[in-house]
Amino acid sequence: MIRDDGGTAAVTTLLMLPLLLVVLVGVLELGAVRAVAYRAAAAADLATIVAVGDQDQMELARTGKLRLAADAADTARDYFARNLAATAPALAANISDIAASADIASFPTAPTIDPRTGVRYESPTVRLIASVPVRTPGFAALLMPAVTTVTIRSASSAR
Repeated sequence: MIRDDGGTAAVTTLLMLPLLLVVLVGVLELGAVRAVAYRAAAAADLATIVAVGDQDQMELARTGKLRLAADAADTARDYFARNLAATAPALAANISDIAASADIASFPTAPTIDPRTGVRYESPTVRLIASVPVRTPGFAALLMPAVTTVTIRSASSAR
């Protein structure tokens, strides 16, 4: 006697399909969040590199020592906002608001210790820590938060 398992396979498929779709949406959304996080981290890295490259030329000529310009933190904030523009559609907040709320510290002379992180810097450094809210509509469809906040950190030192 031949047994037909077609009905069992159809029922199993119908039961497993929602689970597979949930896993697929979750994986795709995590990948999208990671991509935005990498772009935001690159924006922070570029901002701190530009800011630390802005040296006090008078101090360098006078003493031969590197010293950050007085506006290094403002420069980092400006470039951070500019570099985040590429990721604006994926962000859940205004770029200028994200840049304005970023914790940017300039350590113009060295050695010094960062009071927030406890890291000792041996040369002039600009440090940026920012919380970047990312839209996650896939998570919202799964009844999870529609916004995921990614924290990025970057520090660049003069060499």
